[in-house]
Amino acid sequence: MNDRTFLWGTIFLIIGELIRFWALGFVEKKGRKLAMSGPYAFVRNPLYVGNFFLGLGVVVIVWNWIILVLFLAGFFGIYAGTIRGEEKHLKEMFGKSYEDYCRNVPSFFPRLTPYTAPEKDSFLWSRIIKHHEYITVAGILLMLMIIYLYEKLFLAKEPVTHEMPLIVATVIVALALVLERVFVSRLHITFFERLREKDTPKKES
Repeated sequence: MNDRTFLWGTIFLIIGELIRFWALGFVEKKGRKLAMSGPYAFVRNPLYVGNFFLGLGVVVIVWNWIILVLFLAGFFGIYAGTIRGEEKHLKEMFGKSYEDYCRNVPSFFPRLTPYTAPEKDSFLWSRIIKHHEYITVAGILLMLMIIYLYEKLFLAKEPVTHEMPLIVATVIVALALVLERVFVSRLHITFFERLREKDTPKKES
């Protein structure tokens, strides 16, 4: 690992997370509605495309050919089976509409022009919050800080005092993730649902 691989790896991580943000902004609760707008108009599995860039970002930071080969083999080996299983389930749920969608939109490598969906949907930030994607963002940030500290403190042998502000920030992010799991996820705070309701037009009685 060096400054160049760290920079390029971070860029891939940002790209991956932006793709995930874009995709989740069009995703309702699984099984409710078939997402065909936004990134889903280009590729059927944009979240997995985002995950690929996240994984690739970590590999680029570490920069080891063996890890790269293992990552590519593992990623496509695991996700190929996952995608087949999910698509079988979606065909059973949505029938012909999903089959038409599959015929026009590739599974993993995006098409160049957007697919014209029968029903347009809009991007909603509340969906991203509802899916707790901020946990992924915090996790990526924590990982980058730990990798950076490892390189500076254990490989470059810099004094701990030089990196104290980052050490404190790392501890704060780690504690925030723990507290989120304890208080937000377990208590099911309804604040996020209220945000979604504001974005959803009210039906006339």
